[in-house]
Amino acid sequence: MKKFLLSLVALAIAQFGFAQSMEKMQWFNEPEKWDIKSNTLNIFVTPQSDYWRISHYGFTVDDAPFYYSTYGGEFEVKVKITGEYKARFDQMGLMLRIDHENYIKAGIE
Repeated sequence: MKKFLLSLVALAIAQFGFAQSMEKMQWFNEPEKWDIKSNTLNIFVTPQSDYWRISHYGFTVDDAPFYYSTYGGEFEVKVKITGEYKARFDQMGLMLRIDHENYIKAGIE
């Protein structure tokens, strides 16, 4: 069975215990500025960064911050996502990822 990478790309709290889950997390494309306060992950994202596969626009992007942990088998996650959206296409969400070509991104714009 392939392992999926679970990303808490935005402000999120995992159901299985924030403190315990944070120990297992790591960065892919770590942002220059981020912090954790009051059990909340705050990420300050570089403008224009995204995860975007082949489309009619003709480009592929794989450079947004991705805070993740690797899990195998079945798992359940409960998150709360809030944000200060300022520009068109600002987005936060979750991603299940195998690699740069195989992922599911559930974003809120």
